[in-house]
Amino acid sequence: MAPTNFASPRRLIAWAMGPCVPAWSVLLVLGGTGRLSWTEALVSSAVVFVFMALLVFTRLADFDLMIDYAERMLADPDAPPPQLNRSATARRLLAAITALRKLWAERRDEAGALAKSRQNILDSLPDPLFILDNRRRIVSTNGAARELFETERTAGPLVGRDLAGIIRDPKVLEAADGALVQTKKAEAEFTLPSPVERTFLAAVVPLSSSVHDGRAALVLLHDQTERLKMDQMRADFVANASHELRTPLASVLGFTETLLGPAKDDPEAQAKFLPIMLTQAERMKRLIDDLLSLSRIELHEHTRPTEAVDVMPTLRNVIELIEKQGADNKPVIRVTAAPDAPKAVADINELYQVFFNLLGNAVKYGGEKGVDVEVALSQTRPKDMPGRGACLKIAVRDYGEGIPREHLARLTERFYRVDNARSRQLGGTGLGLAIVKHITIRHRGVLTIESEIGKGSTFAVFLPVPA
Repeated sequence: MAPTNFASPRRLIAWAMGPCVPAWSVLLVLGGTGRLSWTEALVSSAVVFVFMALLVFTRLADFDLMIDYAERMLADPDAPPPQLNRSATARRLLAAITALRKLWAERRDEAGALAKSRQNILDSLPDPLFILDNRRRIVSTNGAARELFETERTAGPLVGRDLAGIIRDPKVLEAADGALVQTKKAEAEFTLPSPVERTFLAAVVPLSSSVHDGRAALVLLHDQTERLKMDQMRADFVANASHELRTPLASVLGFTETLLGPAKDDPEAQAKFLPIMLTQAERMKRLIDDLLSLSRIELHEHTRPTEAVDVMPTLRNVIELIEKQGADNKPVIRVTAAPDAPKAVADINELYQVFFNLLGNAVKYGGEKGVDVEVALSQTRPKDMPGRGACLKIAVRDYGEGIPREHLARLTERFYRVDNARSRQLGGTGLGLAIVKHITIRHRGVLTIESEIGKGSTFAVFLPVPA
């Protein structure tokens, strides 16, 4: 390359205005060496400085717009791009950023669709599921888990909370910690006590080490309630049936042997024993029907009804049936229904059993002075009833002898009777109030009992109403 010729001031100025040396400094050097007068050098330097400043600042304005655009995109990825008119370099940069933003938006939409698809898959699973990070915090759940824990047992969302804040059973937490540390599958069985006791098997499965989004383990809860209840119901059925059926069965067998033997040709004995045998057989049938009914209710007790129903038609049907059964001594049943009484979230067939048992007991044990039934909206819930807000109250009041206070807490136990002889004489099985209690528990309702000796008793059922 030929050496630069500094003999000509114009050549030197042209070279200085390139990218190497600021033009104004070269002009000052020329003024100092005498090649240009100081006046010419100063004027030229000022002109060049102003020109360069205008050139730079007009170009920098576009870059300021680009910086503002980038800051706006941090808050709003879809922020509109600025209009650039001066700098070709800034326009090229804007085009590149716009293309990059489009690519990011496509990737974002793909990731969002993938996440939504994955969440839909998780929500379709019937078993509750948690995904934990390596610090045992919940990073994701499915619909079954939210329905089980957010609505009835915890306050607020599950994501972000420690598993110990949701499931407090030490066996489950120990299994989760072991799976996170040792990366081996672990299992633990635990019980959720309220509002209806349920038993779950928690399986904790470590996720692959290739997962980089903080997910470390999966907790899957499998409901064991139905299986365990079926096992318990089999044992209870055998025990209860053998105890309660022994007496009527012994009577039937004894009278049958008598009629087949010594009283085979005795019309008087047949006329006496056959009605007794029929009564005992009907008692056994009622016992078996009530045991089966109670077993069915308990089997599905953890599944609450969802249908909104009007209770009045069912209540009237039950009253009509009870009045027909007591045709010779027709009971007086008075019904008071508030005009603002709402529908109940209930199973209509199980409500029939509730009304039949409560009204049947009221008529049998205290119906001489009539029975009052009240249906009304209650603005306050009993303390043991889950949820909040108003509920429907159905109260059945009799005016019988009343029940001693020490018996009230045990009235809903299976086969518990205040007066065994009288209960059996009136055809009671000892299961009616147990059935009512378990139906109200399944409905997430409450059965309350109030009684005063000599003044009668009031049995009230509180049921949830539609939101």
